[in-house]
Amino acid sequence: MHHAKLFLYLVGLSYCLSNPWFPTTAVGQEVIAIAGETYGVGYARVQWPQPVEGLSRVLVTSPQGRVLYPTAEPVTVTVRDPMRLDPAPRELKFGRGKILERLGQVVKAAVTADEREQVTGYEIWFLFQGDSPFELQISGPAVATIPIVPVAASPEDQRAAMLQWWQTYQDQAEGQIAAAPFLPVADAYLLSYLSRRLDLPAPASLSRMRLEKPPAAIAMMADSAVLQRIALANVLRGNSTEESEVLTDLPAAAAPPEIDPLDDDDVPAEIEPIARMVPPECFYLRFGSFSNFLWFQKLAQEHDGDIKNMVARPILDRRSSQRIEELLNVRYNQLADLFGDALIGDVAVIGNDLLIDDGPSIGVLLQAKNAFLLSTFLEKDRRATEAQFDDCTLETKTIEGIEVSLLSTPDNRVRSFWVSNGNWMFVTSSEHLAGRFIAARKSRTTLAATDEFQQFRKQYPNAKTAPITFYLSGRFLSRLYTPQFQIELQRRSHAAAEMAVLVAARATAANEGKTLELPEDLIAAGYLPEGFGRRADRSGLILTPDGMLDSRRGGRQTLLPIDDTTIDKITPAERVWQDQINRSRTDQPGLLEPVFIQIARATADSKSPGQERLQIALDISPGLLGKQAWLVDQLGPATDIGVQFSKSDLVSFYANVHSDKLNGSIPPHYLFGGIKDCRPAPLEKFESPIDRIFAFSTIRGYLAAWPDPGLIDRLPLGLGRGSPVGPNMTRLVGGAYRYQSERVSLLSFNREVLVESIPDLAVLDKQPLRRAQLTIADLSQTDLGQWVSETLLESEQKKSQAGCDLLSRLTEQLGIDATSTLPFAEELLGAAMQCPLHGEYHCRDDGHWCSSATEADAPQTAAVMNWFRGLEASVDVVDERLLIDLEVDVKRAAK
Repeated sequence: MHHAKLFLYLVGLSYCLSNPWFPTTAVGQEVIAIAGETYGVGYARVQWPQPVEGLSRVLVTSPQGRVLYPTAEPVTVTVRDPMRLDPAPRELKFGRGKILERLGQVVKAAVTADEREQVTGYEIWFLFQGDSPFELQISGPAVATIPIVPVAASPEDQRAAMLQWWQTYQDQAEGQIAAAPFLPVADAYLLSYLSRRLDLPAPASLSRMRLEKPPAAIAMMADSAVLQRIALANVLRGNSTEESEVLTDLPAAAAPPEIDPLDDDDVPAEIEPIARMVPPECFYLRFGSFSNFLWFQKLAQEHDGDIKNMVARPILDRRSSQRIEELLNVRYNQLADLFGDALIGDVAVIGNDLLIDDGPSIGVLLQAKNAFLLSTFLEKDRRATEAQFDDCTLETKTIEGIEVSLLSTPDNRVRSFWVSNGNWMFVTSSEHLAGRFIAARKSRTTLAATDEFQQFRKQYPNAKTAPITFYLSGRFLSRLYTPQFQIELQRRSHAAAEMAVLVAARATAANEGKTLELPEDLIAAGYLPEGFGRRADRSGLILTPDGMLDSRRGGRQTLLPIDDTTIDKITPAERVWQDQINRSRTDQPGLLEPVFIQIARATADSKSPGQERLQIALDISPGLLGKQAWLVDQLGPATDIGVQFSKSDLVSFYANVHSDKLNGSIPPHYLFGGIKDCRPAPLEKFESPIDRIFAFSTIRGYLAAWPDPGLIDRLPLGLGRGSPVGPNMTRLVGGAYRYQSERVSLLSFNREVLVESIPDLAVLDKQPLRRAQLTIADLSQTDLGQWVSETLLESEQKKSQAGCDLLSRLTEQLGIDATSTLPFAEELLGAAMQCPLHGEYHCRDDGHWCSSATEADAPQTAAVMNWFRGLEASVDVVDERLLIDLEVDVKRAAK
């Protein structure tokens, strides 16, 4: 390989140097190009005229469209700024710690010296078609146009060069796959396709897209990315004939415990009437009033239509709220404008899953104050939708002996069953759920009849000014583990992955000059694996002028609800998955414990107009905390002891700790601490073992214990004793200060913090019973808040850059025209792309994609910091249930 590379490099270089076409914007170029029957392999090393700060990106293309699948690796040098030390102390005596202090400065300077990466050029590998000369264009910090003259070489040298390209291509693509905040369809597909087409080693990333242990079912509902990646890998590997034809019966689900019927007259007074209409296996989001429901809707609208955006804006905009409204054909704003609380009493959203973005089994239950007017409005609206869309039909179906109105489209974009029961109106996407609504009410075995829900209502009774309630019953959680649900969840993920892969395969074929649309043609040409589209349930893809549909489930992201699909046979692989699911449920019994969340609105501080206070109560099983559940085990019993903190603390906490660590040598004690205004080190410094101690020293905070557990005194070699620096205060090795007095022990890296805090600190009695408490002040006008915002924005910037990288790679790897890139990305990912920083993606003149947000000079603020104005939280554990009470102050958008 090395001899062939040297020979070809000399041939290519001699040609470039003798050619007047040689560019002047980049220097020191090396060129290798080996022609091949399927693809040729090329290599170019480009040296920039001047080093460029940071890891810049380049775009590799060819005006003739000859270059395929390029990969560019930066050639870098590391520049370290000189270490800067404080003036040397005059006295270097060990007794006064001057030598240690000087040594500490040297070490700190060494690990915190600024290191900068400078890019001096790029090494570029690429494939190409044909054997005639062409141009290679490179755009980035500098621009280069390189003439490429392919030459012949031995098959051994051509293969060796191909393997070298493959290694660099894999490394770059797998880096993109690992960092992508979305399903990495394009890179995963190209790795699979090129490996299969060129008989190259299988990419490791596809092997890693599998699970040794399934996540909790509720975690699958909250984030389906894990299942999506598994499905993508399975589609790219292809299905064997045996896997899809050897079938066994669907295992039966365990029958839930029976519910004793409950007459309306016997329902406890603390249970709300709407709970008497809800099937017991449904999740239950009850608003208490239509005004509460509209408040929730307005809060979502203030954050781009989705409550999740209050924490962070995702890179994919799935338009969940709008799609649910279209799915159910219930337009809340019209209801509010026309009627509001005068027409509708209570409101609840119920369902059998939380797949809001992927064809949920969901419904809205309305309590009508005037059933005639509400029915008239719903009927008129449904007929208007039927007339608006050519493919929309309005019909009557009989379910459980009751006539039900069905408004629907073939792709399930609209799927709305409307059931009336006196003053109750139920609109749902699921035929099964409509039937359960009718049957549960007839048998009087609704949510209100379950012992579990009655127990929660005794503890959290229905108030006159009803708060918002979110309840996940044990029946609901158990249902997520049933074979019907889990296997169909896998199958629909597989169907969605097939749609995405077909989009990528079509684009790849077009980029190589072939117009292929049908899956069978793409399989024959090698762009799709053998067995693509072969499924156990005999469903498949239907191609329409408007896109793709699954023959059994409908359109992507408008899939048929799992409740309404039928499964009778499963494959051996599906049986293995279900066995894994069953084991995970058995190993973690806490996952089936109910979840109860209650949210009440209150008036915030009158001095803070435009703010409101949310009072949130969480009652959950500690097992739902996953790996963090051990923290609950360290808490002692609830006590009435509290702490008076320093007035300048922005963040403070305390906990009653009964730790079993160190063989029980840590006695029960109260652990507390606080953080004052400061600007800590960047977050990555806290992750580095070398930098960590110096990163913590930038936090102006303290950690304290009472009565002193004596952990510091147990450090070996007397490291906990330190050197006296004042009354009751010592300085420890590493630079921390310790204050010890009256069984109270305080630690801080900042002596002034201890001096400032100690006069205010006090232990209080006769406080509300609790095991732990956390208080966070309004950080909006503080340096600490600015640091939090910048830290969160850094994560958002990475997501934004990932979007830019994807769009650039679609242009570079698949040849998508700049005007078509965003629509193509939306088709590939099944959702619209949006910049997490609220910018707009656009393509620059040099072909690179970027966001307007990263080009703007205006300072940015993280989403959380726009509304967060303070928090108080307390923790208790009662009857093995974790109780968390929160008070969150929220700034609302101006009306």
